Amino acid sequence: MSPKFTKAITANLIRYVSTVDVRFNPFDRRTRSARELLRQISSERFQKSHPKLKISTHILSTVDPPAVQFKFVDGTEKAFDSEEYLVNEMMGEVFMMAEQLDNGYEMEGKSLD
Repeated sequence: MSPKFTKAITANLIRYVSTVDVRFNPFDRRTRSARELLRQISSERFQKSHPKLKISTHILSTVDPPAVQFKFVDGTEKAFDSEEYLVNEMMGEVFMMAEQLDNGYEMEGKSLD
């Protein structure tokens, strides 16, 4: 079970994500998690806290599995075969990685601003 993050914490942690790339076929039943993640990551709350967040959506017409890829401000990437994950599992892993970045920045005296 992934740790619970509050809305205030996630609004801060999303700033460590630079891009989100979501690929799915809208007619494929396996895409539920990818579509829901896209809905959540596009929310007004995240857009207000991180207006520079780039969200790319690629609608596929093939039978390729749905995929989600996150890129962070330090250049690291996290990719998911979203067919295998629930949305809260993907977001939990992303926020844990962002929290590690946040802790590292804080220890080094750096800031995202």
